[in-house]
Amino acid sequence: MMGASATSVLCASLNRALSQPQWTWSFNVVALTSILRTKPLETVTELTASDAAATSLSVSVGIMDFVASPLVGVSQIFVVGSAVTGLGIIGSISMYSPKLAVHALGGSTLGCLVGLLFGADSSDVIIGLWGYNSALASMAVGTFFVHSREAIALSAGSAAASAALFGALQPVFGGLGAPCLTLPFCAVSSACYLLEGQIQGLKLAKEPHSPEKNA
Repeated sequence: MMGASATSVLCASLNRALSQPQWTWSFNVVALTSILRTKPLETVTELTASDAAATSLSVSVGIMDFVASPLVGVSQIFVVGSAVTGLGIIGSISMYSPKLAVHALGGSTLGCLVGLLFGADSSDVIIGLWGYNSALASMAVGTFFVHSREAIALSAGSAAASAALFGALQPVFGGLGAPCLTLPFCAVSSACYLLEGQIQGLKLAKEPHSPEKNA
């Protein structure tokens, strides 16, 4: 309850201070203030060599796990690790805007691919950790920019950049016993928003809504 109240106060302050959307900066600031203190990801006990070997033998990774990882990445936006939930979310987004649903799934897919190219732990890719920031960044571009070839390219670029930034921040925050939450999405989306006028054909929508209606 205190966190929710603090987030509302911070949102009101950022609304006056920022000349662009707030993204999820308030959530990150308030949540990380608590998480960095409690360190939920901090390892309490280390696995012995035999325990580690037993764990690796008990976990089998199939091709379908990687195929489903973009959907799991979408579900991770709501801190859920389920391809079925991700499919439901994509279906719900498509009822609002089919093209925005493509941005979401395409962004998550690119994020997962970047994770694999970076040699990330396969389990992190499979449970969607490399997909959710990329999905959010792609949707931000689709929501706030007029639909065009340039906007599509920026959507793909923002997804890749978000994944790369996640890969850089994950070990840093992991060492502090915390996740990096949606900081990559916030940083990349803020940078993308500033590109209007810098790239020919890239325009912010006057009344942001969806790729179909932005003008």
